[in-house]
Amino acid sequence: MNQPTFKSYYKVGSFLLKEAEGSEGIIKHLTHLEEIILTRKSEGLNIALSFINELNKIFKGHTDSKVFTTVKWDGAPAVICGINPENNKFFVSTKSVANANPKVNYTQEDIQTNHGNAPGLVQKLSAALSILPNVIKQGVYQGDFMFDKKDLSMVEHEGVSYVSFKPNTITYAVPTDSELGKKIQQSDIGIIFHTKYSGPTLAKLTKSSDVNSAEFNEVPNAWVDDAKFKDVSGMASFTEDEEKVITEQIQKVQALGKSVKWNDISESVYAGLNTFINTLIREGKFVTNPEESFDQFVAWYTNRANKEIEKLKTEKGKAQKEAAKQEMLKSLNEKKQTVLDLLDLTKALEQLKMLFIKKYNDAIKTKQFLVQSDGSLKVTNPEGYVAVDHQGNMIKLVDRLEFSRANFSVSKGEKFQ
Repeated sequence: MNQPTFKSYYKVGSFLLKEAEGSEGIIKHLTHLEEIILTRKSEGLNIALSFINELNKIFKGHTDSKVFTTVKWDGAPAVICGINPENNKFFVSTKSVANANPKVNYTQEDIQTNHGNAPGLVQKLSAALSILPNVIKQGVYQGDFMFDKKDLSMVEHEGVSYVSFKPNTITYAVPTDSELGKKIQQSDIGIIFHTKYSGPTLAKLTKSSDVNSAEFNEVPNAWVDDAKFKDVSGMASFTEDEEKVITEQIQKVQALGKSVKWNDISESVYAGLNTFINTLIREGKFVTNPEESFDQFVAWYTNRANKEIEKLKTEKGKAQKEAAKQEMLKSLNEKKQTVLDLLDLTKALEQLKMLFIKKYNDAIKTKQFLVQSDGSLKVTNPEGYVAVDHQGNMIKLVDRLEFSRANFSVSKGEKFQ
């Protein structure tokens, strides 16, 4: 296959994101680097390696990488808003704007009708609908909602006073006496716009990440910014020793990829492995020993299938499900080496990813925290980074044991009740 051409994203307060120019649709889901081989097989490996090679250029200081850097903050909810091209009316929505039956809100009454079961979400959308028509001049934008007035609080860390807000997993803290801190304190909402859309209808939007804060009107009661990283002068670069480790790890991934018999196992095995690995992450674990992980996968699948069988009411249904389970277990036993190779490749990709994440984290100096069980604040790294190519492929570079597990533990219902 042809190797994709990439634009990459660099992350500074949180998570880095750049959408492919000209690709269509509302952004809903991004794939982890080590996960793409389980969703797109050998093509996924080619995509992953292409991203890795492009990221490698960045840290070697090559100017031909043609990177565009933006920041994605860990905000919630995602807000889609602007002028509907179909009727020239201002609206606010969530990602549901891309659904078959979209919830598009033009009035406060619409918000109550569409989202009245979630008062917290109603409050945020209501504030957005009241303020953002004065901010957005034209077009449709997507952003991360960072705070409304009630979300702001004052905290002290190591003798410094901060204004803080926690839209999702990460707590952001800005010195109260800084220019940004003062702006946040006087604002009723804060939102970071990272994507803009154009098109004849909301159902047929073309997206671009080339968002500039100059496109918005500045108003006194809102902190609104684009997601572009303003200064990459402090960005880290690989040492000779680090370059050697990276090269060796890339070669390892390439060799492992050649050993995988991609069409040797069924789609259900790929899907099962993906779900199983997410289950491991929820438990604070990852693939460390492929043999052990294989045995854990078989046990996980067997337990899951048994629970599904127990739920069935007819003996015929139970017998059919039992036969399917036995067939799956037989397949796993016969194709064990292929599954082991996939687990080994997943592990190698994750290790390679972490080398890049560490270098990105070395260049980040902003204050972010995770709230501990006792209520104290722990300084944390950014959530992660994302690279996107011109074809619309998106790859997340996230320390999943730290941030994905934290996200899994946060109920979406709890966020906006």
